[in-house]
Amino acid sequence: MKKLFLILTAAFLSLPLFCAGKNRLSIGLLNGPSSIPSAYLIENNSNYDFQIFSGADLEIPKLLKGEIDLAVLPPNAAAKLWNKNGQNIVMLAVIGEGNIALYTSDSDYKNLESLKGKTVYCAGRGATPEYMFRYILEKNGITVSYEGPSPNTVYLDFSIPNPEIAGALVSGKASYILVPEPFGTVALTKGKSSGVKKVCDLSLEYGPENYPLTVLVANKKSLAEKSEAIKNYLANYEKAVKWTLENPVEAGNLVEKHTLGLTASITAASIPSGAYVFTPAKKARSQMEKLLDIFYKKDPDSVGGKLPGEDFYQK
Repeated sequence: MKKLFLILTAAFLSLPLFCAGKNRLSIGLLNGPSSIPSAYLIENNSNYDFQIFSGADLEIPKLLKGEIDLAVLPPNAAAKLWNKNGQNIVMLAVIGEGNIALYTSDSDYKNLESLKGKTVYCAGRGATPEYMFRYILEKNGITVSYEGPSPNTVYLDFSIPNPEIAGALVSGKASYILVPEPFGTVALTKGKSSGVKKVCDLSLEYGPENYPLTVLVANKKSLAEKSEAIKNYLANYEKAVKWTLENPVEAGNLVEKHTLGLTASITAASIPSGAYVFTPAKKARSQMEKLLDIFYKKDPDSVGGKLPGEDFYQK
């Protein structure tokens, strides 16, 4: 009887820890703009353990091992992961839409035809900026070159690291840059005196709906074991997006406080054009499939060889 009592007591004492484990989530974030809405949750919710990564290549192994439950990824990286790793992740939502644009200090720019023979320094080889820009240019009958400038093509150059591209435009090293936010805001802010301007918003060229730029995914096992906690997180994240859009200055202060890779002033200035959203996977599926089809047609391996099936999208 005494032995049974001790077993039941031990089980009872362990229950709170077990419950805490079921309710506690570990979330992977990418250092930089995609983490801006998460600053509110880092500040205000102790049920989440956030891990900050400098790149998706460092985040993905931990997601696959279940060391983090949720992760923020580019759309094609999520699709490729689903295809290449046994379909063991699930897309939960689109949390960022297209905010990529072309910036220049060239007063002769009139339209996309003006880019023929020009060099455009592009952020993100093999990522959405490259593929979306190629899609827009080719839709307008303009050919892209990777070999060097030529009179009738647009040469895409990836030689400048992303954080330095805006500075290259301001300094005159580059005449055209293609960047997402907040790098566009940096270029406009620092290049005001040198005539830097935004001349082509890819979202407007793509239209009528915007395209996904960032998605939130879950480890499939975590989704099964912590479904209620993840459901609550999604509701809290949606509230965080709303708060961020309504309070850009305060959000900027939190981003800087929690060292998410951006200053408070740049964050606050970039939020209005950052296209932060919360669109559940079921609703975002057609939007995602249209974007992933662009990747697939340019390079099937960029999405893992085929478009993800319906199990990729959370029901």
